[in-house]
Amino acid sequence: MNKRIRRICVIILILSLFLGSTIGLYRPSNEPSEAATVKKTGRIGYTVKKGKTKNIKYIVKNSSLKKKKKKKSAGLTWKSDSPKTVKVIKNEKIRGMKAGKTYIRGYNKKNKNVISIYVTVQPPSKPKLIRTTSYGRVKGKKNSAGTAMIWYGIPYGADTSGENRWRAPRPVEAWSGVKKARSKRKGAVKASGDSYTGTEDCLYVNIYRPYSKKKELPVLVYLHGGSNNSGTANTDFSKLAVKTDSVIVTVSFRLGAFGFLSHPALQNGTPEENSGNFSLLDIRQALCWVRDEIGSFGGDAGNVTLSGFSAGARDTLMCMISPVMQGLFHKAVILSGGMTVSTPKEGKLSAEKKLAAVLVERGLYAKKSEALRYIQSAPLERVRELFYSLTTKEIAQMYKTFNLRMDNFPQGFTDGVVLPGEGFSAISSGAYNRVPVVLGSDATEFSSFAWKDDSFFSYDTIFDTMIFDTMNLLGKGIKYGSQLQSAYNVEKTAELLSRDAGHEAIYAFRFCWGTNASVTDSFYSQYIGAYHGASRDFLRGVYTNNKEYSPDVISLENKKGRQALTTQMRRYIKNFLWEGNPNDASLTRWNVWSNRESSKKIMNFNAGKRKVTSKMSAEKYDQNLILYAMSKNLTTQEFGFLTNTVLEGRYFMPSSFLAMYK
Repeated sequence: MNKRIRRICVIILILSLFLGSTIGLYRPSNEPSEAATVKKTGRIGYTVKKGKTKNIKYIVKNSSLKKKKKKKSAGLTWKSDSPKTVKVIKNEKIRGMKAGKTYIRGYNKKNKNVISIYVTVQPPSKPKLIRTTSYGRVKGKKNSAGTAMIWYGIPYGADTSGENRWRAPRPVEAWSGVKKARSKRKGAVKASGDSYTGTEDCLYVNIYRPYSKKKELPVLVYLHGGSNNSGTANTDFSKLAVKTDSVIVTVSFRLGAFGFLSHPALQNGTPEENSGNFSLLDIRQALCWVRDEIGSFGGDAGNVTLSGFSAGARDTLMCMISPVMQGLFHKAVILSGGMTVSTPKEGKLSAEKKLAAVLVERGLYAKKSEALRYIQSAPLERVRELFYSLTTKEIAQMYKTFNLRMDNFPQGFTDGVVLPGEGFSAISSGAYNRVPVVLGSDATEFSSFAWKDDSFFSYDTIFDTMIFDTMNLLGKGIKYGSQLQSAYNVEKTAELLSRDAGHEAIYAFRFCWGTNASVTDSFYSQYIGAYHGASRDFLRGVYTNNKEYSPDVISLENKKGRQALTTQMRRYIKNFLWEGNPNDASLTRWNVWSNRESSKKIMNFNAGKRKVTSKMSAEKYDQNLILYAMSKNLTTQEFGFLTNTVLEGRYFMPSSFLAMYK
């Protein structure tokens, strides 16, 4: 070996020895050196989600630093190279502020950097818009504000047309692929002029929930109003879902004679189908769907509140006494609805009258009385054929007017299976679904119906116009009609529930915003006020002007008060949805209902121009006392006109009350 080769070998040996004795950043090792740790930390680092926090001790403990370095971390002062990306909190934790990468560094007392950790902040993972049910996958959408997720038109029952008409809802058939649930579906069939709108394939739910990944949120199932022959499930509840941190499910169900029709000719199915309460069976099917599927949308099937407005509130009350609804909901929120049912006998006569009107319309009979006699004498099989010969339009037109008169809109039948034979009297014996209840009414809700009553504006004789001051009489009708309606919705229901010794907590309210002239104006406060549905609208954050008479009532002047009232009401409802009690330490105490005369038993929700003025009140409406006040404060002509023309036949005005004053 010549000298040159020997020198090269020596140099290689020296270099190998030198490199082997230094901090080998590239040598294989089971435990990296400190320099390797810094390098590795810079390359791998620690990842935190935006908005999330993590304890620095935890980060160091689970890092690849040597034990010696980890011990030194105890007394260090931690700082972030970019606090806008990663914020150090009280030298204990870090919080991801925005997506990005930076170092957090630990300094000793001499302000020397001892440890450096590379932190990556990731944006939070997006909640999934595609959810999987037992029947297939559905894809929803975000609302325009990006705060909520919505799924429209998820079927909970099969098509109810054809052979499924006047049958209990059938299960949905499974589908393949992903069903789009991003646009509103047609609602149930309902009368529209001389025709109809909607579809018989109407069994679906809409779901609203916060845009988050939270699970086991409380569930609110909402039944829409419309006298059970109109209305829609396509009401936007995304804001309320976000503010109450809940999942809200709105239900589309059969309406009119599709939903309530009782006659022996149709009773050849199951005992439940024979009840004629098809809308209630739809609602039960929807509640069963919620029980089985709502977990896929982040809802807690063990914490379901059933709620309804107007006719939907009446349906909710019927669900409370229905044996077939047992265990399907755990709380109830009743907005402007009372306890009304009818007997199968009344249902039979109503169905025959409606069918007779169709036969006259077809030209088969000249008079309804002739058609009715034929129907009542014909064999049941023939009557059944007539019912099933009806077109969609003919059925829709059966119940097309309502205005709160019971003979003009469908309701539940006390068949003994779906609804108890004794109706709401079952409550007194405790034979009902005992759940905590919120009962509410709008202070002047009869205004919504008085304005639609032509009798206020059309008189038979000139003498009538001399006796009556139209607007004065309208104001009196709104005042007393609203008191009677509210008494029926709230006081009567609360008193009946209270007769059950084992009843759950009852919370009652009267919504009053709009009744103060200094907040709205003199016309609005007297003739519109807290209209039918005002409390529901405030919960949703929707404020409506009366465009014709008071177009500027919803103003900047009262905006703060309105919004403060909405916030307060939402907080009460949120507490109730989560815990079954609307109260918390920061809110005015909402007392449970008490039948004691002097007790403050009802919450009056209201606000001034800038602040909430809600408070508990001992005020209690009594239908007998209201009618007595009417008889004393009105002229004979006014009393007769309001009781016999305007109020008679309304669901809150039983004939037994009027009989005492005739």
